[in-house]
Amino acid sequence: MQVGDLVIMPGSFEPITGIILRMKSDGEKHGLGRVEVYWVEDGEASWEPKKWLEVISANRRSGV
Repeated sequence: MQVGDLVIMPGSFEPITGIILRMKSDGEKHGLGRVEVYWVEDGEASWEPKKWLEVISANRRSGV
């Protein structure tokens, strides 16, 4: 999971697509890492636990 990936939140009531904007590693060693997601259909961003999300399209940008 990285910045630019398209994600969904499985189990949500309505299908909604998000784009990862930023990553926060606080608590990563305990599986509590969070990412800021811009939710396209809602037009707003929120911080979500990584474990709640599923990548549907990975960012293919190279590091160059």
